[in-house]
Amino acid sequence: MKIKTSFIFILLSVLLFQGCNSNSTNKVSIQGNFSNIPGTRLYIYQILPDSKPLIDSVSTDTSGNFLITILVKNIGLYSLARNAANEITMIISPGEKIIVKGDGNAMRNTYTVEGSKESELYFEYNKFTTANLNKVDSLSRVFAEGSTNPDFKAVKQQLDSAYIGIFNNQKKEVIAFVKSHLNSLASLLVVSDNFGPNPVLTQQTYPELFLKLDSALFRTYPENSLVNTFHSRMLDFKAEIADAIASDKLLQPGMPAPEITLPNSAGKEIKLSSLHGKLTLVYFWSSWNALSRQTNMNLTPLYIKYHDRGFEIYAVSIDSEADLWKKSYMLDKAYWIQVNDTKGLESDYCKTYAVKAIPKMFLVGRDGKIIARDPVFSELEVLLKKNL
Repeated sequence: MKIKTSFIFILLSVLLFQGCNSNSTNKVSIQGNFSNIPGTRLYIYQILPDSKPLIDSVSTDTSGNFLITILVKNIGLYSLARNAANEITMIISPGEKIIVKGDGNAMRNTYTVEGSKESELYFEYNKFTTANLNKVDSLSRVFAEGSTNPDFKAVKQQLDSAYIGIFNNQKKEVIAFVKSHLNSLASLLVVSDNFGPNPVLTQQTYPELFLKLDSALFRTYPENSLVNTFHSRMLDFKAEIADAIASDKLLQPGMPAPEITLPNSAGKEIKLSSLHGKLTLVYFWSSWNALSRQTNMNLTPLYIKYHDRGFEIYAVSIDSEADLWKKSYMLDKAYWIQVNDTKGLESDYCKTYAVKAIPKMFLVGRDGKIIARDPVFSELEVLLKKNL
């Protein structure tokens, strides 16, 4: 009986030791000092795909010092915040001992971090970004001061050119950072960052980079919720690419133009195929799109000149409000076949014709087969003369 009791005691001791040891490895200490905010509450949030739960909080002492310990089971993104305008993002791993310093009234622009490899990596990128944003702020001040300058137009062109240079410099840094740190959660933050109000990269403009990052992160952190959300997004993106490739094959010159059946302003449905025998421009547009409105006016003289010779325009408006659509095409004197698709860019016809932006054009021959995609106006008139 004593032997059995001793065995149970030893087993419980081992389990208790393992539990304590496991718990200690999950502990993360965050120690720091933020000047100018004595006796102020700081909050720690975990950043999840669809939420930002509060994990803990701590108050600074009279000198701005603080120390807090949290449990972190797996690497993840966290926010240390005083308020919405003053917060920093950290990528924390279990067991780290982190030291943070900065100005409590300008945390994002002044903080430094030690003791967290991923957080330090993101900090270096953030420091580069802050420097570039400060340059943009300087340009903005020059812009405001120069608004009364008689040569303001020239000044504005110089400032615009300078901003483009700064933005391209930021883009170059983002691309280099992500390529060098494909296995880092910091890259997930960087690739999604805006520069001011503008996104630096998008999956549409840099598909290979986004897909490489997804592959590396999903392999490294298959259980991370943020990585999984990004992975799901990339799976959808891959499906879009596959659909676009399939659509592209169907929309090559020489292929039959896919059928469209939509109502005109009187509610009568008009099929694109009903125009076989005529040279037809399929034209996707909208009343709220300035370039579309200009295109309407540019098309008018061509329509007047070639309509009697067999040229027709089948204009698909993607306006959700029929009244605006009708008023717009009447105002623009766009007196050709006008039909309306209220589902906008999400409509089946926009997907079939791979319409991601407007205006979008396809020139369809008398036989119903595609002649050209997105012809420029100088090219369009040449094609009209050739095919009429």
